[in-house]
Amino acid sequence: MKASKFHFTNYSNALFFALCIALLVIINSGLSLVLQHQNEQVGLKLAKQLQQPLANEKQLIANTPFTLAPNKNSIYIEKQKHYFIANSKGILLYSWPVWYSYSYLFLIINAVLLLAMLCIRRFKKPKTIKNSTITSKRQQHFNNKKVRYAPKVSSLQLAPIATTNVQEAIKYNVFALIQCECHFDANTDLQATLKVLLAKDFINTTEISVKLLTAGNFAFTLTGIDAIYKLNCAKYLYQCIVSAAHVLAPRTAQRHVKVGLCTYYSEADQVMVYQLAKSALTLSQQNRVKHYHQLALNYGHVQKLDRHSIPQRIKKQKLAILFQPVYELDSGAIIKHYVSIKSNDRGNKQLLNQESISQFYNEGEALLHDQAVVMQVKKLLLIDNSSSVISIKLHPKNWFNNEFWSWLTAYINDLKNQHTLQFSINESEFLNNQLRLQGAFAAIAALNCNIVIDDVRSSKNIFKFTLNKQISGLNLAFELVHGIERSNSQQKYVRGIVHISRLLSLSVFALDVETPQELQLLKVIGISGAQGGYFSKLLPNYTQVAFH
Repeated sequence: MKASKFHFTNYSNALFFALCIALLVIINSGLSLVLQHQNEQVGLKLAKQLQQPLANEKQLIANTPFTLAPNKNSIYIEKQKHYFIANSKGILLYSWPVWYSYSYLFLIINAVLLLAMLCIRRFKKPKTIKNSTITSKRQQHFNNKKVRYAPKVSSLQLAPIATTNVQEAIKYNVFALIQCECHFDANTDLQATLKVLLAKDFINTTEISVKLLTAGNFAFTLTGIDAIYKLNCAKYLYQCIVSAAHVLAPRTAQRHVKVGLCTYYSEADQVMVYQLAKSALTLSQQNRVKHYHQLALNYGHVQKLDRHSIPQRIKKQKLAILFQPVYELDSGAIIKHYVSIKSNDRGNKQLLNQESISQFYNEGEALLHDQAVVMQVKKLLLIDNSSSVISIKLHPKNWFNNEFWSWLTAYINDLKNQHTLQFSINESEFLNNQLRLQGAFAAIAALNCNIVIDDVRSSKNIFKFTLNKQISGLNLAFELVHGIERSNSQQKYVRGIVHISRLLSLSVFALDVETPQELQLLKVIGISGAQGGYFSKLLPNYTQVAFH
């Protein structure tokens, strides 16, 4: 609403100034024509008088704007020639231009016009503000009247439920990730400044929080926003951020600001909200035209598992370990396995992905989960005599848990040397928590295990991975793999990642392949291996099924 009013105000201002300029041009042109016509009449009369016998030329010309000869005193303005015919005879006279000879008259008239326009402009603004205030008060009074005369609920038991549903439907929350490629002043408190600027635009929000993640990257949380603004929230927030960026960095362009936004209701999973906002930001980064994207976390997406049932099933060893193979694209051979878990309960037979695992908020539950996975993996590897590479996705909390790494060092120390364990971690967590991860890095190096960087989205941070010798590979983000055959920007990002990874001897894997088209294009680009929904079926001859 504010944006539309702003554009309408700009349009009205431009129209007003255009009308003022047109009015000035018309009045000055008309005055010039009138004065020229007057001079012509005076010149014609003067020509008749000069042709009479015994006429005093100097006395006649003294009271007119004409002269018999041009005046060469001025080098910038030349006198105009006028040829008049009277009594069948012609006479040549000279005069200054109308705008020069009557300059005092033009100055007075234009000054009066400009003063009148400024007065009109000045008295127009308070009137507009007053009218808008009266309109808003009338609207508020009308809304109050509607609420006041609403019909009463007959059943006392249904009233609280209806009120709760209305409140939940009206209010919602917003989490947004913003990337600004701007040069801000180092002395400016960006968090406080952006919070103040946003508070002016989002006046109906319950709470606004701004957090500076890295240089030019911010996280915004807005709570208690009306649902009527839900559809255009990303566009409105993008306009507010661009306006704020112009204030803090005047040279900022619209393409320098990218917004990824997730709308959610209360009690939603924070990890899922963050992942949706991050996915929306990735869509904005890959789009050159639309710089903002919005995703919604509805109640249908929040299928929470029972917090007490999962730990109980883990304690009772009712979780089965599944090894999902990763195929080498050149030969079709299985080069390693990714570990996933599945419940053995008859009522909860579902594959637990990372969104489900991330619902273990308690460190104790996360520790119990990863210990159960490692114990099952070791039990199977002790039976297997062939060499194998197993990749395990640890819970984010366990990467900073010294208790887990002490237990892991003692538990898998007797594992056979032909087996290699890999532990995957998200790229953002790896880059932002180097100091806190030193204990985990030391334990992995002592166990001669490897690290795989998960959810890689670009090639700009790959050189930083060479500082850790235990890193052996990279996993592409789902947003780069899904639909890559239709997106040139995704292909560009993946080619950059593969090119730099080859220079650094790092393998690149795609774990979310869903279609043969995606697989074929990834093979052409040159990734090392792939795994995903496309490989969920039985493949008696992988090479024939995949490429022929």
